[in-house]
Amino acid sequence: MKKIIYIAGLGHSGSTILDMALGCHPEIVGLGEIYAVFNKKNQKALFEESTCSCGKKGVDCDFWKNLRKISSSDKTVEEKYRLLIDVFNEKYGNEMILLDSSKNSYPYLQFLNKEYDLRVIYLTRDYRSWVYSRFTRTRKPMLFFIFRWYFENKKLLYMLKKYGVKINYIGYEELAMYPELILKKICKFIDVDFSKDLLFPDNTKSHIINGNISRVDKDKRKGFFYDFRWMTSGRLALLSSLFAVFNRFNKKLVYSNISRTNKDDFHIFGNKKKDILSKKHNE
Repeated sequence: MKKIIYIAGLGHSGSTILDMALGCHPEIVGLGEIYAVFNKKNQKALFEESTCSCGKKGVDCDFWKNLRKISSSDKTVEEKYRLLIDVFNEKYGNEMILLDSSKNSYPYLQFLNKEYDLRVIYLTRDYRSWVYSRFTRTRKPMLFFIFRWYFENKKLLYMLKKYGVKINYIGYEELAMYPELILKKICKFIDVDFSKDLLFPDNTKSHIINGNISRVDKDKRKGFFYDFRWMTSGRLALLSSLFAVFNRFNKKLVYSNISRTNKDDFHIFGNKKKDILSKKHNE
């Protein structure tokens, strides 16, 4: 059964860079936000004006140039997806894993889960970082974005669980700070061998024509970076101290891989590794 990876989560949570990183794996090709490409209203903007992560416009991209007729047709999303998979298999082979980073809980996930081996990576960014990013971009109240982060994640998780899909929870903070450790966990979830190529997103095979502009940002494509600016906001610090429920939910989604590990044994900084090295080297 063909394997499909789906990155779910809110926008602006790091899905584009994760898509590109996984697209460096010899067995995976990412296609960005497939659902958006199937939207007939986006055709001119995506295929003629947007630059793919491969560096070419959509009409010239080695993959997407063959999909415009399918994308702009009146077929259902499920029908378009089947045709897309046919084109994908013809180009890359039946064993190559397709990666879709559309993020939302679209109904077509039920079809994918029924007919294919669907694995969902639920990517979440710490709400304080996400809120600060949205605030600096729009100047809307931080409180508005705090509630939005909470309730949109709740709704998305409810729908994914309703669909009965396999979910692996990943925090963007974990990924940015411990990329090799977290990417190894993702590879284990996908059932592929880890490759150090994943640490260099700039070398991706992914074809992303819709998504965050980081797909064509030469600096951001080089690796995993973290925006710490939210830590300088006194207003955000005060607001976040008032929401114990949100903080618990944040810990569950964003720091689950660290929380599940005994903090004394945690990779690099834990006591377990320190004790092993001390005994080995007689320190």
